[in-house]
Amino acid sequence: MSADPEVMKYIGDGSVFTWTKEVAMNRYKDGISGQDNNDFGNMAVYRRDRDLYIGWCGVCYSKFLDHIELGYRYCRYSWGKGYATEAASAILTETYQVTEIDEILACVHPDNTASIRVLEKLGFNYAYSKLSKPIGRDIFVYKIDRNVFTHRFQRQDL
Repeated sequence: MSADPEVMKYIGDGSVFTWTKEVAMNRYKDGISGQDNNDFGNMAVYRRDRDLYIGWCGVCYSKFLDHIELGYRYCRYSWGKGYATEAASAILTETYQVTEIDEILACVHPDNTASIRVLEKLGFNYAYSKLSKPIGRDIFVYKIDRNVFTHRFQRQDL
């Protein structure tokens, strides 16, 4: 997924990369050790009807934002099918049910209209722009608070 230029187009500076088995294992171990500290993390997303990995979604602390951030990335073959909205809704629901976090942010490249649409469907609103040094331009920061998401979820209009 991270080796696909279309997937990486709006991520950081757009560079593609692949991980060796060793790097992937170290990232996995770092994620597991972070769970001991009650850190958040990303969850693998699979299609329900098949054992097919389609991407990841999660919340974690962002140094860039100095705040909790929702993030996701999906394989190109899964785009446009509602998976990002469905998985993010589940992550947000769980986060708000088991934590005292009141606000979650999300960064999005201004040209990534599909990702902006996902955030808006979830109830996120544009908050501000922030300079991203890797791309040399401002990116959009969206936010959602517990009350907005909970109200939206209760209406089940996702």
